[in-house]
Amino acid sequence: MIEVKAKLFKITISAKKMRLVADTVRGKSVDKAESILTVLPKKSAPVLLKLLRSAMANAQDRYELNVEDLVVKSIMVNEGISTKRWRPTAFGRAHAFKKHSCQVILTLTLKAGAKAQVRDKKSQPVETVDLTKIDKKTDIKEAPIKDVKKSKNPLKRIKDNQNPDHKARGIRQKTG
Repeated sequence: MIEVKAKLFKITISAKKMRLVADTVRGKSVDKAESILTVLPKKSAPVLLKLLRSAMANAQDRYELNVEDLVVKSIMVNEGISTKRWRPTAFGRAHAFKKHSCQVILTLTLKAGAKAQVRDKKSQPVETVDLTKIDKKTDIKEAPIKDVKKSKNPLKRIKDNQNPDHKARGIRQKTG
């Protein structure tokens, strides 16, 4: 049985809210799940729709499967990292709160009775080079050296505290 997975991490929606939408799609065919997710007025619906389309593209690319033959086998929604934030309150105080995130793993599989064509991997011959037999001196090309222009920045012209601008500004130079 062929299974196709798509994973999504660090979604800035709580796992509880994501599970509400994931439960409506679990076990349905891909076409039906896609139509449900386009209509649902929840914040997590477009995220799951994008993940579902990614899994469908994986199935078409890797195994050349028909989209009509796919079923949502499982959707696992796990809690992710909760970041701590502070909210200002009265009298100069602050209260802590957490911003929750989640991780989703979507698995698609074939319907019962559907057949899959596994793509043959075409192996291409790889050209190898024996580096011990190459003459290192003849193969290396030398890069031309560019002339360095003098800087017009007066700070770069300072050498041993003898900047000609100091005399014009009336700044004393260090002696000794």
